[in-house]
Amino acid sequence: MSTRRNIRIAGSIVKTLFGLLVFSVCALVLWRVFFSTKLPDSMEGIHVNQPLAEAYDTYGEALEFQYQNQFSMTYSETNAGYFGIAEYVIIPKANQVQVILRYNNSTLKHLQADYQLPSLPEKGGDYFDFTLRQITDLTPTNTGDNSDPAALEILRHTPSHVSMDTTALYTYYRLVFDGVEIDESAVCSILLDIYYVEDRNYEQPAYGALLIYDDLASWIPYRLSAADKQALQAAK
Repeated sequence: MSTRRNIRIAGSIVKTLFGLLVFSVCALVLWRVFFSTKLPDSMEGIHVNQPLAEAYDTYGEALEFQYQNQFSMTYSETNAGYFGIAEYVIIPKANQVQVILRYNNSTLKHLQADYQLPSLPEKGGDYFDFTLRQITDLTPTNTGDNSDPAALEILRHTPSHVSMDTTALYTYYRLVFDGVEIDESAVCSILLDIYYVEDRNYEQPAYGALLIYDDLASWIPYRLSAADKQALQAAK
């Protein structure tokens, strides 16, 4: 009887431990899906600076906030999953683009391996250079020469505002670019380029590049939150 009782007790313990393991795995998955990707409070809402405030003062509710449905993560063989865009907005009448970029902790491990760094970069460090690469077709009526570099003009924008925050898994950047004029009849594309600061050469491919505007893609309205609208009203 004692042996059978011990077997039952052992069986109950095994079942309990297995149940706890399953529960822990499910809780971890749910946390990653619903909570780990939540933006830090400092990244919530749009950033209202002088150019945006002036555009809102001029156009009011007619000021359009929009974006496109582009692939949100780097996906080439050399940088798959390194960087992602949590959200972004293009404000044509303000000549402004705002991007919230993020990368997870494993990106720093890749950075160490890719550049053979002696130690793992500490989280929250200043390792990356961010620019917008705007590509304009100089001969928009001739689509046959789009592969010719001489037919394209590349304009690079540096951010007018950069802020950073971290969570348990991610590092976030809010990037604001001003002076981005989008002539939809000529501008082919706009990409966010990310370079390692110690290997910043704009003549070479970026460490990561994310498309945010394509002249063939459709616009999607960006919905302002109540806090966004209050911030715009307060800045008038």
